[in-house]
Amino acid sequence: MVMSRVPGPRRHTGRARRVLLLTDTYRPTVNGVVSSVEELRRGLLEDGHDVRVLTVGPGRRTTYDAGIYRLPSLDASSIYPRARLGRPVDAETLADLVAWRPDVLHSHTEFVVFWWARRLARRLAVPHVHTYHTLYADYTHYFFPHRGTGRALCASFARQTLNRTSTVIAPTAKIERLLRGYGVRVPIAVVPTGVDLTRFTPGAPSPELREELGLTPGVPVVLSLGRLAEEKSVTEIVDLLGQVQHEPWELVLAGDGPQAGTLRQQVERLGMSHRVRFAGAVDPARVPDYYRLADVFVSASRSETQGLTFLEALASGVPVLCRDDASLDGVVLDGHNGRRYQQPEEFTRTLTWLLRDPALRRRWSQGATDTAAGFGRAAFVDAVCATYDRARGRLRTARWAA
Repeated sequence: MVMSRVPGPRRHTGRARRVLLLTDTYRPTVNGVVSSVEELRRGLLEDGHDVRVLTVGPGRRTTYDAGIYRLPSLDASSIYPRARLGRPVDAETLADLVAWRPDVLHSHTEFVVFWWARRLARRLAVPHVHTYHTLYADYTHYFFPHRGTGRALCASFARQTLNRTSTVIAPTAKIERLLRGYGVRVPIAVVPTGVDLTRFTPGAPSPELREELGLTPGVPVVLSLGRLAEEKSVTEIVDLLGQVQHEPWELVLAGDGPQAGTLRQQVERLGMSHRVRFAGAVDPARVPDYYRLADVFVSASRSETQGLTFLEALASGVPVLCRDDASLDGVVLDGHNGRRYQQPEEFTRTLTWLLRDPALRRRWSQGATDTAAGFGRAAFVDAVCATYDRARGRLRTARWAA
């Protein structure tokens, strides 16, 4: 493999670090973990750090290109849709990473690459920082028929895995409390993932996209963007919209997943086929255009560790109407940039107000962009780097004490 550095313009003159980001899922896959890793990678590069990524590739050979190692893998979609299982051992890649000598190892998933991080941490005596991105307890229906058993196993898995690390990053205080309840004893830093505020901005809707989706001029657009799966509770949103059929609206469901067929049947059963557009999987480059189409962003998910789509919508100036959940504390602010509903009537009442009152939509839109300004990429990277430095300091202190 021919190695090359990926340079990035410096934002300030702080000490440059060599950072290895490890994730079992990465581009071109589109999900919250990939978005978070990519935002961090770009921000670190902009800051002048030397960054590489170790991930799982689609083929049977290891590749390296532009700072990204892709391990050979096997199809594991029988365990989880589109999942792949990476090679746990690759002598050439391990030797190259040891020679590069990263200052910090930052893993983002708990599977094959997590154990690469553990091996490298022991070999190089550097901190292993881990971000806990996924509420696995909300995905147990894919693996276990008995939800209680699945949740107990998830708690045990998290405890035994995360207590091996130097530090855990939790995207929200909700996740910090959850992990402490699981018995995670290592230091936990709460660091919300940032968004690229130059990419997600308010703007005029794309006429081409409106035409492509067959949207009716002058009719407010309700947007749901994300995976169409049980844990995202999209069926709840469709049911609630069925109670607001006395108002004009059109729903864009942007995303794909195992519930797509079920949702199509639900929409037809409710007599809403003329109001709902199934956009399918969305090219990441076009995601900002979908937000700019919307008058309101909706979600009933309670399986988020943070929910980057909520922040992306806010940064795009789109008010948010969503299920009340602690992961959105400080993000979705009732009466300022949206509303977090607890009862069905709160959703239908609020949506009716928004559909009838363009001035209210404009006020909440301004509140949305004001809130998102505090969640930019630069602040995210600074907080992560501070976490790296604290982990390095604790490791040095522990070595001296030994």
